[in-house]
Amino acid sequence: MPAFIACNLKMSDAHGSSFSPTLSISIVVYFPDPAWLGSTLESLVSALANARHTGAMRRAKICLVDNDAISSTSRFNLPLGTACKDFGWIETAVIAGQGNIGYGRANNLAVARCTDFDFHLVLNPDVKLAEDAITNALRYLQQHSECAMVSPVATAPDGQPLYLVKRFPDIFTLALRGFAPDWIKQRFHARLDAYERKETPYDTTLTDVVIASGCFMLIRRNALLRTGGFDEAFFLYFEDFDLCYRIAKFASIARVADVRIVHAGGSAAGKSMRHIWLFVRSALRFHRKHG
Repeated sequence: MPAFIACNLKMSDAHGSSFSPTLSISIVVYFPDPAWLGSTLESLVSALANARHTGAMRRAKICLVDNDAISSTSRFNLPLGTACKDFGWIETAVIAGQGNIGYGRANNLAVARCTDFDFHLVLNPDVKLAEDAITNALRYLQQHSECAMVSPVATAPDGQPLYLVKRFPDIFTLALRGFAPDWIKQRFHARLDAYERKETPYDTTLTDVVIASGCFMLIRRNALLRTGGFDEAFFLYFEDFDLCYRIAKFASIARVADVRIVHAGGSAAGKSMRHIWLFVRSALRFHRKHG
């Protein structure tokens, strides 16, 4: 394991002054659901406060990247500032005016604005975090120097389990999962279950992850620097799979049982023809790149 992957950080406790890490967060939005974005920000600030209180983290910065803004003024400046106004140790920034530059490139903009932070969280605007999610993720990374990224245990808003960790996908499996009607999916349920690693309970820790959803990715900054961040050739879809696959080549990725979220996002199925085309194009690009 390359030495620079291990940050060699110590957690502080309630009575000590040991160094605790810093965390930056990027949230990319493009005409988001206002209610879900509000819930995401509220739960994020609560989780950051818990991490600060327990000594797992000392300082944070939230970067909200507004991909639907055509000027440098974003309507999200006030909501973000209001959510964090009582926490002087949380810095906020809204990045706007770049237009719709794609998901990966937008996250890279935020990472570039956060050069002095130890860890970075990529977070979707439709995720509700458990209060101790960030605390437990940071503790896991501090206790496991071989691990570069933490993925959470997730449920849908109705409580149904979500399998964010995947095996390397083949084109047929992706087509089935994204676009096939339910009666066809039933005929291939074993194949789809294997892809989503359903042989293990969704809420257990896995330490051999190769691919995971990008809705919540807590990553060592050193690992992001080594990979170069998101591949901006992916405009939308599969940029998270690509980043995970590249990180897994030199460090471990773990799904951690006590890092929990609720995720409201959906698959490409039922979306517009443009989204379906973007999904297919990115899937082909991913397979051309990785074989």
